[in-house]
Amino acid sequence: MNKSLHTIDQYFDWVPAVSLAQVKQAISQIVLNDKAKLAESFYVYMMEDPGAAPLLSVKSVEERLKPGLERWLESLFCYETDSELQAVLAMQRHVGAVHARADIPVHLVARGMRLLKREISVRVVASGLDTTETVVAVMRVSYLIDIAFEEMSAAFVLSHDVGIRTDEAYRMFAAGQNLSLERAKQTGALLDWENRLFRALATEATFEALSSLRNAPFGLWLHHKAPLIFDESSELVLIDECMRRIDEALFPPAVPHGTQRRPAENRSLVTTVITEVEQIKYLLANMFDRLTDLEVGRDVLTQLFNRRFLPTILKREIELNRRKKTSFCVLMLDIDFFKRVNDQYGHDAGDRVLQHVAGLLIGQVRASDFVFRYGGEEFLVVLAELDAIQAGQVAEKIRSRVEATEIPLSDEHTVRLTLSIGIAPHTGHPDFEHLVARADKALFAAKDNGRNRCELAPA
Repeated sequence: MNKSLHTIDQYFDWVPAVSLAQVKQAISQIVLNDKAKLAESFYVYMMEDPGAAPLLSVKSVEERLKPGLERWLESLFCYETDSELQAVLAMQRHVGAVHARADIPVHLVARGMRLLKREISVRVVASGLDTTETVVAVMRVSYLIDIAFEEMSAAFVLSHDVGIRTDEAYRMFAAGQNLSLERAKQTGALLDWENRLFRALATEATFEALSSLRNAPFGLWLHHKAPLIFDESSELVLIDECMRRIDEALFPPAVPHGTQRRPAENRSLVTTVITEVEQIKYLLANMFDRLTDLEVGRDVLTQLFNRRFLPTILKREIELNRRKKTSFCVLMLDIDFFKRVNDQYGHDAGDRVLQHVAGLLIGQVRASDFVFRYGGEEFLVVLAELDAIQAGQVAEKIRSRVEATEIPLSDEHTVRLTLSIGIAPHTGHPDFEHLVARADKALFAAKDNGRNRCELAPA
């Protein structure tokens, strides 16, 4: 759209040049004097909005968002040249793309814009301009905010549409996996948990060592990967309810953990578990049966996730963090001195190394985690429901496993390699690219500090 300075001034070509200059000066002075108060009013209003409040935190508002809004107000209302205005509008397009990535509804921004129009217009009316100049000033404030919002919303829609197409492509990719294997794997994980429960009951042991079904591998897979594969189908809600009933039967709130149960209670518990597990198996089968066998979106060499699906997965994890307060972390991994393998043994050997490392990564993470080939010799891992300390332990396990492995090449040659790993816990920032950038910086720190090590991104 790129509204130029000429276009904006042309909109007010009916206003005498002297009056227009006075109006611009009055608006600039109001914003310069009161930008801190305007930013304060904006975020007080937004923090009280039920739709906006969950997306904000007091810390982010005070440290980052208020100063940013002050700079934006000054840039939008106090510009002097066309290039300065174009820079403001370019930033609006960037903001729109960020809001789309972070799933911040555009209507919430519109509410905030209305408040700013009102607050600035109230100050304009009290500024001492004559009646005509006051009308022009209010119109100009409204016009500039509308143009900024127009640029932002256009970029939001474009980015959001791309995200929707990527989400759909991911579902097609997920459907193209070996569904029979995934179905057997998750059914096996469910039955394994059930068998461990029954062994505990048969030996009259307490449930101290038994996790709840929701926190078992099957439950984690259901909450993190299944919604992406099955598109939030109704069966997912029903399975979650089954798991809740099982967990409440095993660990009722009123009963201390580890309390011995009477035989009659155990019989009732077994009946409940068998009934609910059978229902889960039935619902799980229904979901898998509905998927078609497609082959799209897979990294051809390693068979890992394609990086194009990273926004879909990270936005989902950020939303889970927002709603359920669950932590998660991103690992960025790079094979040290990988170019030497290609130079010494050839690109076929390099491909075999990438395939072998991909297999090692899959073997070191859980069913609820996501592994990507990020590009070249870089990989990215999303670790669900782990904090920074736990993610560091996983990263170190991966690093030491790769270091200890002799990777076979052609002609009976083998090679030992190492990994540098950057670790970035999610800090609450709504834009997934911010998280990836932090992991990438931590990876660079690992390389700068000698390679073959793990580095944690600063908070």
